[in-house]
Amino acid sequence: MREALNAAVSWHIATADRILRLTPFWVLLVPVLGIGIIYVLNTMPRVSPYLTKDSAEFISPIILAVGVAIAAWLAATRPQVYYKWLALFAVSLLLRELHFRGTNTGFYIAFVLLIGWASYARDRFEPFISNRTIVTLLMSVIWTYLVSKSFDRHVWDALMTGSLSRDLFEENLEILGHVLFVVLVVVSAFADRTAAALQREG
Repeated sequence: MREALNAAVSWHIATADRILRLTPFWVLLVPVLGIGIIYVLNTMPRVSPYLTKDSAEFISPIILAVGVAIAAWLAATRPQVYYKWLALFAVSLLLRELHFRGTNTGFYIAFVLLIGWASYARDRFEPFISNRTIVTLLMSVIWTYLVSKSFDRHVWDALMTGSLSRDLFEENLEILGHVLFVVLVVVSAFADRTAAALQREG
């Protein structure tokens, strides 16, 4: 039992190391750039009314619904297991954004299970798990969501002065994460064909 557990831990550590090696350092700056853009937009009287929590909760499900639709189509028309994984990820994000009872906790459970599945079956996720563009986008999505969650956890409340609020940054960083996720889905649609073309050329 202990040997099996140690083997599983080693496997997942190796997966994490592999993903981190493919992830460029500048991914850490993606939400920082987003925060800067949100700050500047908030100073514009014609734009700031559209940066509210109500506006974000209206547009976020629409953005994610686009991602779900594309991901579901890919899952239905492509044989690779990665596309099924991507569709489940998209659905879990959308359900969380719709704020049904239990979906927030449910999302975190689903996220852990999805990441665990991708790691456990990483060989079946090729060529996507070795695609630097896909890994970069996925890590940008995850990191942006994590930073947005830090605002929800009141980490930056001391810096919120004047017209700034944690909702301003949390909700709009989530929108940035949603947009990046849709980009990830679109890029994924072409990744396997690009890999196949490169193999033919090789």
